[in-house]
Amino acid sequence: MPLVFGLLVVLNAVFLAWQFFEQQNRGQNAIVVVEKQEGKNLDLLSERPDIVQNAKEVESVGIVDEKRAKSTKDDRACYRIGPLLDDDMARQIKSIFEKGGFDVSLSANSSGGSKYWLYIPPLATSDRATVIARELQKQGVDASVVTEAQMANAISLGTVGDYDQAQALKARVAELGYRADMKTTLVTRKEQWLLVKNVYAAGEKQIERILVGSAQLERQKVDCR
Repeated sequence: MPLVFGLLVVLNAVFLAWQFFEQQNRGQNAIVVVEKQEGKNLDLLSERPDIVQNAKEVESVGIVDEKRAKSTKDDRACYRIGPLLDDDMARQIKSIFEKGGFDVSLSANSSGGSKYWLYIPPLATSDRATVIARELQKQGVDASVVTEAQMANAISLGTVGDYDQAQALKARVAELGYRADMKTTLVTRKEQWLLVKNVYAAGEKQIERILVGSAQLERQKVDCR
């Protein structure tokens, strides 16, 4: 009997141990299933490759468009071309630029100034005037004999646009022993300028081709506003 009782006790202990380990294994399997299920439900939108890629494409398009618009605005330039002193020339150049597809307009302004003509009053004979003119030329003075009727046999000493320069020339001739007189004339100058608006890189090269051979014309870059 003691032997049978001991055997039953051992069997019960083994059975209880088996149940304990079986419950442990079931619990671990349930946890694993829950973790996997929760992991699947907690997928963030930022971790979805398809959504992330679409968002990047939309963002990229917006950035490119904004930069392109800003670059297009910043790359434009406006030019002022002139001076155009002849009306026919101004109309012709304006027409050439318009046919090239440029947005152009003409502006005109008048500027006035004084010119000073220095001369030695008419002499008795042309021979005497010629002798004096040659003497002055040897001294570096731009002298010539006037042949027009009203001022015949006078000696022209040239025309200058600066009053101080005119006075200096007059004083120099006086040092050489001759009296020089001066006449002042007012000169009005009309200028026209061509304004070429919204010019880009390709247009700048086209402008250079149009202006080839027109070295007297200036091309000034101005504000487009």
